[in-house]
Amino acid sequence: MLWLAICLVLGVVVYKKGILDLKGTLAATYIGLVIVYFAGFDWLILLLVFLFTAYIATRFRYSFKSAIRVSESNSGKRSITHVLANGLVPTAFAVIWYIKDSDLLASTIAASYIAAVATVTGDTLSSEIGVLSKKKPLLITTLEKVPPGTNGGVTILGTFAGILGAFIIGLTAWILKLASFETAILVAVIGGTFGFTVDSVLGAVFERRGLIGNGSVNFLSTLAGSIAGLYVYLLI
Repeated sequence: MLWLAICLVLGVVVYKKGILDLKGTLAATYIGLVIVYFAGFDWLILLLVFLFTAYIATRFRYSFKSAIRVSESNSGKRSITHVLANGLVPTAFAVIWYIKDSDLLASTIAASYIAAVATVTGDTLSSEIGVLSKKKPLLITTLEKVPPGTNGGVTILGTFAGILGAFIIGLTAWILKLASFETAILVAVIGGTFGFTVDSVLGAVFERRGLIGNGSVNFLSTLAGSIAGLYVYLLI
């Protein structure tokens, strides 16, 4: 089948480009197959925009990030933990969209999906670009200055990068006709920004104390972002 072949080819490209490690690539390929089967290629394209945007942000000034010890390990390759933490919520919405029983429910689920992808995109860009800020990050819970790369540390540069990432997802969703322009932009920017802000709060309160891991933080923030996107959609 064509869609199966395309997903497998994309998996090979992702692995060869060093975007994901082997286990991460296999998991991402499976997630891609599920999303295409249940929701279609348009939904997968939106997730691919996140994947390649995240890759570009991760590789941007990677040597400098490595020198100050804030870079992703394994030469920037993301692992299966990252894939599952960022991909499970969008995948769940794709499956739910398939079993929808009304157009209204379909639009609601699509909005939540857009917000979820906007959250993981915004979170990645805010982290990868934020560590390049010339000003020290502020811990989101206390506003005290902390070293770059500290869980829960935020910068103005990182915040704007995160919002830009969420906007890119909203714009792409509109181009793909997953939602109207107003809906796509609002649920992506508001839901995504809320989501990656929750990520910072969870990082500051729980992750930096070793109570939960980064994967759990990403999963919970993605879920929060999707719920925020759903709320925005219902308001408009």
